[in-house]
Amino acid sequence: MKLNNLLKTVAFAAATALSLPQAAAAWTPEEPIVLRIGFGAGGETDTMGRVLAATIERQTGWDVVVENRPGGGGVAMLSALVNEAPDGLVLGMAVNIPPLMALSQRPDSVPFTLDSFDYIGTVTVAETALIAGGDATFSSIGELVEFARTEGSAKIAWDAPDAKAILQKIGQQEGVSFRMVKAESGAEMNKLLLGGQVDAAFGTGAHLPFIEEGQMKTIASLSDKRLSSAPDVPTLIESGHDFFIAPYFYIAAPGSLPTGVKTALAYAMDKAVADEAVQTVVQNAVSAPAVNLGPEGTRQMMQDSLGPIGALFAK
Repeated sequence: MKLNNLLKTVAFAAATALSLPQAAAAWTPEEPIVLRIGFGAGGETDTMGRVLAATIERQTGWDVVVENRPGGGGVAMLSALVNEAPDGLVLGMAVNIPPLMALSQRPDSVPFTLDSFDYIGTVTVAETALIAGGDATFSSIGELVEFARTEGSAKIAWDAPDAKAILQKIGQQEGVSFRMVKAESGAEMNKLLLGGQVDAAFGTGAHLPFIEEGQMKTIASLSDKRLSSAPDVPTLIESGHDFFIAPYFYIAAPGSLPTGVKTALAYAMDKAVADEAVQTVVQNAVSAPAVNLGPEGTRQMMQDSLGPIGALFAK
């Protein structure tokens, strides 16, 4: 998804949100709504999903039950969700990149397509930084490339395949070697970077205290826009590399929801995402503001992201 396409999507979503009912929707669920989270308990997705569910309960009086359905970065949960009745009583919370990867790499083995779901909205989009030690001799992606060229390679810690793929693509374009070092979490990447075992790493929030202390620095935004935590640091796109990572946390339902049900759910979610409690938890979880693209904006985001994700992982 190009940057201008994403800006159009956000603008469209804002206009859609303004058209939502300003009073309580007519549909009221007669049974508890189950929100299935495609990740395990205690992680950032689980944390945001639970406060979203609790806020919807408080604001609407509905019962919302949270279930964790981890597996495949949310793909397992979505594979089961597609078989549920389209009555608004079972929803799923996922992150866009794993299902888009699955659809682009092995579409014949995935039991759903983008059109299998109705999209209710987004909670946020995580900001991803490329970071280095505070005393590193490079301070930009261009300087990292030259460092790798001079040294013969640069070691990069990664914990997500999309981040790994971006640096590999840049290395291919520039004719330099990036040695990718697998880590299990942001905390482990921080440890490798601070210990001098790698030259650079990725950060999605856990690195920020070290930035404030001067032990690390941000050298590029891997998001589609500059980072709220480092507004002076250019994106990869601004640096001449047409790649970015925009991990959107979104809510989906089985496709073909009745219009009234979809409208009620979208209204409830929009109101909840705007709530101070949700905004605070989201900011703490991913170091980024809460943002809701709405039903059509979320669908458009998914459609616009499928091609670029496929290109990113193409051999």
